[in-house]
Amino acid sequence: SMSAAKDEFTPLSQLPLLKHRCKVRVRISRIWKNFNPNNGQVFGLDSLLIDDKGETMQAHVHPNDIKRLEERLVAGKVHALSGFMVCESKSKFMTCRNGLMMEIGAHTVNVWKAENVIGQVVEVWAIQEVPKKFRTIEFCSLRIEDLSGTEQQDVTLYGKLGYDFYAEILNKCQHGPAVGVFDGMCVRYYAGKGYMVCSSSPSKYYLDLEIPEVQQFRSKLHHPKIPIVHLPSQKGSTATDPTQESQSISKRAQELQSSWRTIKQLKDLNPFELQKNARFLCRASIVDINCTSGWCYLGCLDCRQYKLDAEVRDATGKMNLMIFADEAQRLIGVPAEDLVEENTDYTRADAVSCILGSTRVFQVAIDNRSSSFIVKWVLDDDDLELPQHSGSTQMTGRCGGPLPKEEGSSSVSSCSSHLMEVGHA
Repeated sequence: SMSAAKDEFTPLSQLPLLKHRCKVRVRISRIWKNFNPNNGQVFGLDSLLIDDKGETMQAHVHPNDIKRLEERLVAGKVHALSGFMVCESKSKFMTCRNGLMMEIGAHTVNVWKAENVIGQVVEVWAIQEVPKKFRTIEFCSLRIEDLSGTEQQDVTLYGKLGYDFYAEILNKCQHGPAVGVFDGMCVRYYAGKGYMVCSSSPSKYYLDLEIPEVQQFRSKLHHPKIPIVHLPSQKGSTATDPTQESQSISKRAQELQSSWRTIKQLKDLNPFELQKNARFLCRASIVDINCTSGWCYLGCLDCRQYKLDAEVRDATGKMNLMIFADEAQRLIGVPAEDLVEENTDYTRADAVSCILGSTRVFQVAIDNRSSSFIVKWVLDDDDLELPQHSGSTQMTGRCGGPLPKEEGSSSVSSCSSHLMEVGHA
């Protein structure tokens, strides 16, 4: 079944034209290169997509993007895609009756979800901190090993889930091996790094779970007695004391809560009474983008960067926000340089129309020179969510039933052929 986290995804039948921020969860039924048999010229990489409602849509990858994408798009696997464009289907060479088709390109994000991953925990790093936007991300990094002892995969557990895992490893598993089951994990592909396994909001972990799958895995371990190696924080991050975690979360929650403002409250602020570098959060809908004074500027290396004058609204009123460079690109979904080129089918009007009416959370600050509000960050739910994951407890039996297996979904076994999913012998 492909029903997990279904509320996150838009059915293929409900996708509108043009580019948007919604995500689809689809299985690639088949994939092929479209080429001219007379001279071998490749026109693109095509595939047939099927969602959990049985709707189909053909997808197309431009020849220039084939090299980057063909290894990530795997026939028979379930993919979560975003950042694509929907256009009218071509009259020829179509494999389904859908009047629309998907253009998968350089800005498409491919997130592979793995319901359950199992492996022997061989290395664990201390809790680490890295800055992200206006907050600090805490996480625990670990490494699991497959049955053969030759394939390993890095796993990252964020927030309280990471703290709980690290505390349990320290307390119960210092002197012996442990088999971990990681439920509801995400498998993402990163350029230059390959596939990475990390936790999401619904993720959980279980150590030495007394279920047949774990017992069978343990009985076949290549290194059944290998101890877990505990390592200091990795370079570029800071180790933290797990005992200070609750105080840290409480402080950040208070700071986050106190920074919320309505549009009326923002407009009533006196910039001369604010602390230095004061920033505020505001949830508002984008009602217009004023392009009369230009919408981009020439940045470093002669590249175009966005400069959007956005009119936003909430229940208390309207105001204008200036959104620059990367944060504007995050909204639009394509680089400004792409919209300057005359030979593109995707115009500035298309880009603007895709974000009008959408509601976002903006972190804003007042520019001292112009007294206008500048958007520092455009935030999503993951950015705003403080660590609230549930940890593991030592459990016996089947915990009310077996951990679910998502048939056909892409798992760590896609990245490392010997790592197992729960439910496989």
